[in-house]
Amino acid sequence: MIRSFSLSDLERILEIERQAFPKSPYDWATFISLHYLYPGTFWVHVEKLNPQEEEKILGYIVFSLDGHIISIAVDPQFRRKGIGKGLLLKVMSRPNMRQVKAEVRRSNTGARAFYSRLGFRVQGVIPDYYGNEDALVMMWTRPQLKE
Repeated sequence: MIRSFSLSDLERILEIERQAFPKSPYDWATFISLHYLYPGTFWVHVEKLNPQEEEKILGYIVFSLDGHIISIAVDPQFRRKGIGKGLLLKVMSRPNMRQVKAEVRRSNTGARAFYSRLGFRVQGVIPDYYGNEDALVMMWTRPQLKE
């Protein structure tokens, strides 16, 4: 299930963040800022892993209304199960969403392949975006209906 982020989710989000981005994880202050800047577009994917346990956050996405993916991450233990894809497809399916873009480390072949499978294409490069590494700007554009 995908729902809005709440401040009570912060510790789990930080845990996922540190595992997903060990080179440059966002800190708690960044996530609190994102919560206030993007209250309607900071979502978490939660699942009940077994009937006896509470729901657990397995991934998250934060994006702007103009389609810029600020961050997306999935707990490494739950990758390749459709969680990231589900989060991104929900963004892409928003009625007013014409384009979605994300910056990806040039060396992150897994993320590049993930976005490519969903129809994203490299649109440009931002030199030294990650300090010592370039970012590829990947973009998806909603197909136009033919009349």
